[in-house]
Amino acid sequence: MPQEQGDYTRDPLIRAFGAILRAYREAAGLSRPQLAEALGCGYQWIEKMETGAKPSVASAIDLDTFFGIKEKTFQRMAEEIENAGRQAALLPGFPAFVRLEAKADYIRSFVAQVVPGLLQTERYSRSLIGSGQVRPALDDLVALRMSRQKILSRDKPPRLTFVIDESALRRPIGGPEVMREQLTRLKAMVTGSPTTQVRILPFDHITWAGLDGSFTILGFPDRRDVAHLEGPGSSQLVEDPNRWRTPQYVSISSWARRCRSASLST
Repeated sequence: MPQEQGDYTRDPLIRAFGAILRAYREAAGLSRPQLAEALGCGYQWIEKMETGAKPSVASAIDLDTFFGIKEKTFQRMAEEIENAGRQAALLPGFPAFVRLEAKADYIRSFVAQVVPGLLQTERYSRSLIGSGQVRPALDDLVALRMSRQKILSRDKPPRLTFVIDESALRRPIGGPEVMREQLTRLKAMVTGSPTTQVRILPFDHITWAGLDGSFTILGFPDRRDVAHLEGPGSSQLVEDPNRWRTPQYVSISSWARRCRSASLST
């Protein structure tokens, strides 16, 4: 929805940017049209930035240059606003999970609804995430998911075990062409990577995670395992193994035993 004049944003970073811009402009004795003319933009853009519109990094750099700010105040603020927006698009707990995932020695995961993020193609990922994201957030989230896959090509990649519900292979995310590409990628991972195992839980078997959501266990050579639970609109990192003994988490600690006992097809 367009930003109306006077509809001041509740984002404190953007508010601060607008207030500082106005202070610099007025200290220079410039009107909004005069500043806009000097920068080569419309005066409406100056007005929007001063009254709550999200500034672009390019505009911030222009402002630093025009006002002679060597400390790059406007650029730094605009970059912080961009970073804050990216973090807001992620579920709580997920940024910490990504950092730990990059260091893990082994990764064991059950995924109930979709192909795991580490195994997704870019087009599959974009189709999956894109249903509820505006374009800038979508690009950032897809880029993050693709960057996570760098751990697969490092000198000593983690050992990976995935249990995927059969429904994930049959759900037509992105259409037939996207799914064909995705299934081809899965096959290549299974046959071409000695450190990756993918197992399929067929429709005629039921596991608690298939009903309650997906989860991942990260293993490390120098610390305890960490669990990450993911469900619709939720993300939780569980680092205290004592919590796994509660009824809510007891199935996580027995994950490998349950998977081995199920009749799984590769």
